[in-house]
Amino acid sequence: MMYHGLAKKFGPIVTYAEKPSAHMKVEYGFDVDQVAKGHYAPKAYHDFIGFEVSKPVLERAFARTYSLEMTSAFFSVDLALGSYRHPVATVIPRMTKVAWHLKKDEIQHSDPSETKKKYIYNITSSGYRKEWGDIYERPGFAARLKALFLRLVPKVGPFSGLAFHPPTPTVEHLYMNSFNETLDRYRMLLLAQQEGQLQLPNDNLDTGTLTGAADYRLTDET
Repeated sequence: MMYHGLAKKFGPIVTYAEKPSAHMKVEYGFDVDQVAKGHYAPKAYHDFIGFEVSKPVLERAFARTYSLEMTSAFFSVDLALGSYRHPVATVIPRMTKVAWHLKKDEIQHSDPSETKKKYIYNITSSGYRKEWGDIYERPGFAARLKALFLRLVPKVGPFSGLAFHPPTPTVEHLYMNSFNETLDRYRMLLLAQQEGQLQLPNDNLDTGTLTGAADYRLTDET
């Protein structure tokens, strides 16, 4: 509905394996939409969640899921967690800037007291290091140079695919409906778990169908 070139090339369904970059762009658009709807409150997020990761909880979940200790899968668990947390602490604040730029009127309609200064989440490098330390892997020079080039290049011609497209009202409506259905479905699964009746099919979550051989490249590789 939003990317007619992809529809022409792949048909009505484009899986992640077929076009990862398209999925990331659409997902980012939905994330910005969520931010604008107020599902992300910068101060509350920082105060109650932050960008911390509970290492003990993750270690227990990892062991239950994979029957492996995390230390056997990562060269440095702390470095892996820090390298995950740092970009998240960078990307999410940038989403607040994009959301304010695109949907300022909608945000202020929901909360007339909202201002740009209150809404946009800012965290300095020194502030981040003070709260969460500096153990994380930094992008190399080549990656930073490429990012700078992609940020500056005009999004026309062969680079038009890099342009950000926020969801249209129709797509936004579909997304919010699917979000609400997901919450309802999750509550049903939690209830079934509490009653000892939970049964999960072996779904392929990229396609929505049962996992089968030769149906999906990424599944076969896994």
